Amino acid sequence: ECFEQIGKSNNEHKLLLLEAEIKSRIGENDDALKKYQLAIVAAEKNGFTHEQAIANERAADFFLRNNDKATASQYYGEANSLYLKWGAQGKADDLCKNIPF
Repeated sequence: ECFEQIGKSNNEHKLLLLEAEIKSRIGENDDALKKYQLAIVAAEKNGFTHEQAIANERAADFFLRNNDKATASQYYGEANSLYLKWGAQGKADDLCKNIPF
């Protein structure tokens, strides 16, 4: 039981992000959005700043694909802040440089 909980805290956000990506690709956008949000919360809850940043970046890409630049911008901004918090200056710079708007 202890190992099950440790495994869940280490992997829950990854599974949720994968599910979000699948839902997004098959056009189930409402479910995708929920999964992105759950992945972000789970990564934050379990202290995975870098994976919280990745989930925010993927959510931003989702919103951009769905022509919602305002929301995409918010998620990109959060991803950038989290990358900086994690110490990934290069990734933060690359993200800012390559955001397509």
